[in-house]
Amino acid sequence: MMMRLRHSKRFGKVYPTGIVLAVVAALGATVFALGATGQRPAVADGASWLWSKQVGEASQVNAVSGNVSLRQPMIDAQGHQVRVTQSDRYVILQDLFTGRVTSIDLTRMGFSGSLDLGTVEDTAVLLDGATAIVVDRTRGFVRPVDAGTLQAIGDQLRLPGPLVGGAFDKSGRLWLGVPSQGIAIALAVRDRKIVVERTEAVADPGHEQALTVLDDGAVVVDRSGNQIAVVGATPTRKVTSPAALASAIVPARTVGSTVAITLPAERKIVTIGDVAKGTPVATVALTPAEAQVAAQQPAVSFAGKVYIADQATGSVRVVTPDGDPAGSIQVGSPQTTVELEVREQHLFINSPDTTTAVMVDEDGKTSKVDKYDPVPETTPTPTTQPAQTTSPEPQQPPTGKPSDKPGGEPTKHPASPRPSPTVRAEPQRPGPPVPVTALAGDGRVRLSWGKAKPGSAAVQAYTVTWEEGGGGRVQVGGTTVQTTITGLANGTSYRFRVYATNKVGDGPPALSEPVTPAAAPPPAVPAAPTAQLETGSDGKPTGAVQVTWPTVADAADYVVTPRKDGAAGANPPQTVTGTSARFAGLTAGSSYTFTVSARNSAGAASDDSPASNAVTVHYAPGAPGNVVAKQTGPNTYVITWSAADAHGSPITAYAICDQNENRIATAGPNARTATVTAAGLTKIQVAAINADGMGPIVEVPIAQPDPPKIAISSTSATQTEITVNFTADGDGVAATCTFSAGGKTVSDCSSPAKITGLTADTQYTVTAKITTFAGSATDTASQRTDAPPSGYGATVTCTDSASNPDPSFCSKGLPVYGDSNDNGSVVRRVSDGSHITVVCKVHGENQNAGPYNNNKEGDHWLRLPDGNWISWVWLRFDNGDDVEALPNC
Repeated sequence: MMMRLRHSKRFGKVYPTGIVLAVVAALGATVFALGATGQRPAVADGASWLWSKQVGEASQVNAVSGNVSLRQPMIDAQGHQVRVTQSDRYVILQDLFTGRVTSIDLTRMGFSGSLDLGTVEDTAVLLDGATAIVVDRTRGFVRPVDAGTLQAIGDQLRLPGPLVGGAFDKSGRLWLGVPSQGIAIALAVRDRKIVVERTEAVADPGHEQALTVLDDGAVVVDRSGNQIAVVGATPTRKVTSPAALASAIVPARTVGSTVAITLPAERKIVTIGDVAKGTPVATVALTPAEAQVAAQQPAVSFAGKVYIADQATGSVRVVTPDGDPAGSIQVGSPQTTVELEVREQHLFINSPDTTTAVMVDEDGKTSKVDKYDPVPETTPTPTTQPAQTTSPEPQQPPTGKPSDKPGGEPTKHPASPRPSPTVRAEPQRPGPPVPVTALAGDGRVRLSWGKAKPGSAAVQAYTVTWEEGGGGRVQVGGTTVQTTITGLANGTSYRFRVYATNKVGDGPPALSEPVTPAAAPPPAVPAAPTAQLETGSDGKPTGAVQVTWPTVADAADYVVTPRKDGAAGANPPQTVTGTSARFAGLTAGSSYTFTVSARNSAGAASDDSPASNAVTVHYAPGAPGNVVAKQTGPNTYVITWSAADAHGSPITAYAICDQNENRIATAGPNARTATVTAAGLTKIQVAAINADGMGPIVEVPIAQPDPPKIAISSTSATQTEITVNFTADGDGVAATCTFSAGGKTVSDCSSPAKITGLTADTQYTVTAKITTFAGSATDTASQRTDAPPSGYGATVTCTDSASNPDPSFCSKGLPVYGDSNDNGSVVRRVSDGSHITVVCKVHGENQNAGPYNNNKEGDHWLRLPDGNWISWVWLRFDNGDDVEALPNC
């Protein structure tokens, strides 16, 4: 079932989850945590860094051999979806579940920066060489950051949000779409500033866009019309689409001359064979399975062919731009995710939930990548979360987190299903204590770092090392996240490495930026900053905190440190040039204060300011998970969900709406299911509510029950009863089951069913039927009732008494008649106490034994083996006098 998520109109759009390749390191790959290996492996040219969600590992795959040559565990992000951006010098990993961004410096082989972006806005860090830009698509902010430290290096540019797209072309221009203005814009970083290099009108203002970046320029799809704008070296041209473009999805980057535009709603792909010429334009048909997955993974063009993911088969279909078949590539197992992305002149096709990936070169040659050996791993059940060793932080990303598909997705989109990852079983070293902040003084440097994820055991120590000035090494306890290094030479530039150790071993190093001690006096200590929760246009908290402080004379920049519950290390500091900082991604429900240190142009830093006022982070709740809606009656529906993240403010209710956002029910904060009655529903929406507002709306189609099924597995019988063993499946909705034979019917959906009142030694057709509002089904079987035995024993009972009307009545014997009444002649008499055999019973003339047999009365007459009859009132049966147990004649 596909699930779609969107924010309420008040909260704006949530963008789709994008392409995140996941490749796990092969056996024998080098771990570049230098504390573990003590060596600096070479960084190969033509390599692609990829992410493995299941084991939480960044891996370098050689694009020539397909081998994994380097790997680095990232236990903080195990089980999370991570966006990978890379250049020759840096790898940037953005955890889409937590919003934490981490930078790896490939020349120094360590973690060099960390930044919290949060998950409320659709934000991405884009990288081209040494240039990194943070794009907040939701709010329209674009700002340059240092690719190594991830700290701001210049003023941000604000564009009218929301934005779409976001990738660099070969000339280093960052292209973005601005739908509200009907334009595409090219940006570049010049002298640490964002500058606008080009603006092109591509659609009517207000029209929704989808944008893919070309080698030179961009293609912008007008979702509100039928025009495709090609922006390149020549004047912008328009291409008319042969199909409606309302559902258009495109990859963030298109490499080569062929463009593929995926239209899930139309079940088509529009291709432009030579985008520079704008021709030829063709369409390729999608199968229903391909169209379903296309909303998360659009078709990708590479080397003159189009590659289409098919999750149903775990494969990729290859076609020419005209739609002619060009092959098929099997990657994963059926019903596993297939992801596509072009890097390093290769197309990487990955099945993140299996051990396999495939590389395709420009000639179409494929190479299998064996990502990891599954033998030493354990596989939980499908609902199991990834194993956690220490931290209670969830390991599974819920729906609704920001996406890296910047092609421009409609408001509603498929949400990621909860995975059932394969979890690495071996012990884990700690994670990197990133970021390391270094503040210079006179012959000293104050160092602080983030708390390392413990791994399989608590952190026992942090070790600080440096090589400059003869080198050095300092070790502190596992709960300490700061130290001051003294005795350093003024004027010498130092770079520090910090790594954590637990009983398993040393974790990967985190790196400081270069810092130079100086005798120059530092700036004055800043005054205590002011912190306040940021609010949106609706006056509700956004989840971010704005921190401001007065200007300090001679300060070139400021280092602002968040302190969770009064302690640093949980969230990375920020370096800014102004007197304000915005912190997103803070832990909801936690209290934060902030301190500021001023730094002058010589690098000398002041002491920390007094702490700010405390603020507790809270905002609208997250999206409920695992939403399922099913019709259970003609106008009845059952909806189930799992709890939403409260985001620091208790959830007060869950809203249940129809497909038009009309609320049809409200459930309590602890409810996980609701039954609603309504007519004409096709979809159901569920959203959590707290004091800060309504969270993202999760919309799912209503599942229709399968037609009912019933099957008779076996039958058995006595003389008067048939027992039916059966299985019945109404697919969870109310059902009625009936079983009939010989005109007798019983209603019972619990196996076994018993049909009574039947005749002995008779062949019956047994009919079983199940009925629900979704239809009915029947099954039949043949069963014969048992034949009666040759006779049933009975004792003649009659007692004479002087007080009886006829004191000698019994001594004369009890009459046996030729028919089932006493109207005929007596055939013979049987004496009191004699034991006789009877065969069967009928209803005849009523008799009363009077005082001769305790006034026993009834109309049953029993047939004797010779065909004659005796009244039941004179007999006591061997079976306890149960006349109904005898068969009917």
